[in-house]
Amino acid sequence: MVLMIGLIVTVLITTHVVNPGPWWNDFVHKITRLSDPDPQWTVRIDGKPDVTGVLPNANMVVVASRGFVEGYQTSDGKRAWHKAANWAYPAVDVVVSQPRPENPDADPAPDRGFAVLDPRTGDAEWSDPDATAVWIYALDIVDLTCPDSSRCVLRDRYHDGSVRWELELPGTAHTIRGPNPHLAGVRDPAGWFGGAAAGTAPAMPPIMPLDYDDKIHVVDTAEHRVVREAVAPDRQTRVAFLGDRMLYVRADRGDAGCTFQVQAFDILSGAPVWTEDGFDLDTARGAGCEQREDPLGAGGRLVVNGTDARPMLVAADNAAHIWTGSPGAKVLASTRLLAVVVAPDRQSVSIIDAATPDGKTVWSGQFGMDPDAAIIDDMVIIRDSNRGKL
Repeated sequence: MVLMIGLIVTVLITTHVVNPGPWWNDFVHKITRLSDPDPQWTVRIDGKPDVTGVLPNANMVVVASRGFVEGYQTSDGKRAWHKAANWAYPAVDVVVSQPRPENPDADPAPDRGFAVLDPRTGDAEWSDPDATAVWIYALDIVDLTCPDSSRCVLRDRYHDGSVRWELELPGTAHTIRGPNPHLAGVRDPAGWFGGAAAGTAPAMPPIMPLDYDDKIHVVDTAEHRVVREAVAPDRQTRVAFLGDRMLYVRADRGDAGCTFQVQAFDILSGAPVWTEDGFDLDTARGAGCEQREDPLGAGGRLVVNGTDARPMLVAADNAAHIWTGSPGAKVLASTRLLAVVVAPDRQSVSIIDAATPDGKTVWSGQFGMDPDAAIIDDMVIIRDSNRGKL
């Protein structure tokens, strides 16, 4: 029977009674298409991209992969330039990169220096060969240089290279190295989206908690001075910063797992603001309850698991409960204005108003099992891995 059907179909095709071309082309297009609607253009690059960013002012898409950075025209995808680089990050109207020499093995300082490139041409507009660390922001570039073993200098620069302010730090700050070094902040619940967001430089934060010399040195970026030094008293306590609050997150061994306490202090005055027992911020790991992770939070909100296993979204400034879910629910993403949560069924997703306590649901929908979410500007992006959709 199968052979007979195949023979009939073959005869119909060869005699042009049936033309499968349009149907076949449509079928192939549906199963291979990247998006709906189709992208304006696609290009194939030489390696997996580490960072990708769109710079509308320059009409460029900048792609950085291991060993190079490239610029593509947004109009047609034509490659405009290609540069060898160890790393690169787009930032609104520039690209901050560490150039890669022709012979990397002969480079005397492979972990130093950066250059600021014109995104239209890839040409260097200015550079600093001595910087050991650099943070890339939407309107600022903050770098760290250590002229000698006794002192370092933290500098805030505009994208054109002019210096806004400088701050002297002790020479022990030389241990901070590389592009966008870790700051003692919080861990975004939408961490899965971190790679995609790496090409969009954030705004300059109000504080930069620098971790060196076994202390956290809090730099006020408005007053450009160190306003506080913090030290974790023991391995059971982790110090983190969110908004204008310094958090002491403590985890101790109990009879049935870890017990938790969170204390919040005003960064400037050091005065205690609030204390909550039972706030698990997902910092502790292992049977000894050692603090190994930054607290979960974003946009001035902490992601908390309470003593009754009910997840909560809590305001860092005053511990107000923005949202409380049923056991098994989960906060997927948060900003100061919105939060995305998934119900215990692991499929029902809701977007809630996170601007005020007891925020109401503003949207809800059904997805496959265990979706992810991220909030970017005025968009909520939901990844439905179970169904292969974004």
